[in-house]
Amino acid sequence: MSNEGLYIFTSINRPPRKLIDAFVGMPSAAIADNMNRMSCMNATIRPINNLPLLGPAFTVKSHPDDNLLLQKALDLAQPGDVLVVDAQGDLTNPVMGKLLALWSKQRGIGGFIIDGAVRDIGALRRMDVPIYAAGTALTMSYKDRPGKINVPVTCGGVVVNPGDILVGDEDGIVVINPRDADDLLIQSKNKIRVEQKIMNDIEKGTLDRMWIEEALKARRAVIINDNRNSPRVNVDAPVTIIIKGSAEPIHATAINMSMDGILLQVEQPLEILSQIRLCLSKELGNINIVANVTWQQYNNFGCEFVDIAEEVRAILDHVIYRHSQFGRLECLDIGY
Repeated sequence: MSNEGLYIFTSINRPPRKLIDAFVGMPSAAIADNMNRMSCMNATIRPINNLPLLGPAFTVKSHPDDNLLLQKALDLAQPGDVLVVDAQGDLTNPVMGKLLALWSKQRGIGGFIIDGAVRDIGALRRMDVPIYAAGTALTMSYKDRPGKINVPVTCGGVVVNPGDILVGDEDGIVVINPRDADDLLIQSKNKIRVEQKIMNDIEKGTLDRMWIEEALKARRAVIINDNRNSPRVNVDAPVTIIIKGSAEPIHATAINMSMDGILLQVEQPLEILSQIRLCLSKELGNINIVANVTWQQYNNFGCEFVDIAEEVRAILDHVIYRHSQFGRLECLDIGY
């Protein structure tokens, strides 16, 4: 009979215990912030009993609804090892329950991370063995399917190798290659110090928030300060600007518009707080309207309409309604 799919490697290269213990009490989020958004298990793996987890990975690749290899791994693992079970995220049958958890406690196992289902939740929550899993199921597991022990596995969307350092808490689980552990430990401690300073600044009321403005400026954000109570629609239509005392009209593009004002994109700068006359194109109602220039962001200018006559307001209302319902129209039949 072939043994394809049934391999058991009995030993692993464990990191020095001193290196593992250096991560005691280290928040998983502080570590994750220094891992370039990599090697962090996804949110499908959640804590069952909210106990922090720390230890070297002892991996099991099992058939989705079978725990034969997990049973064997519990006998092979050393105290402090964390059993990482790749059950392919299947939630049909649980691969462990209270009996295995109790046996693992007797053996000093460091915890479980199961990309699959568990059961006996009430009992598991009362045990002081850290247990993380993808979900729960009620039925029994099989004990006759293939699997492997101490091979690379996938858990929570991340590859876990035997001997990797695992750190878990209520936020999630990070997987640390032992070769990276020393540098990661230094970076994580620095991250904690930075966050502590931020918290102190918040309490003192001295927190510097200018980085937000700098980030928005670098991304050329358009900041609109006008009243947004009325519906606003994207229009992308030509507009002609008439400035008193200027012989030449200015050509602009309307970006969006409401009953209260219009956002224009203009290559030629407009004077803030100046009053201008706008000649709106046919798709915007073919009307003339007076507006005040209220703000500027790069070549975008916000304008607030002034003294709108009732007949003009009716046309604007119709234009905005049509654009909100049908999008940009090349030719708008107003019907007035």
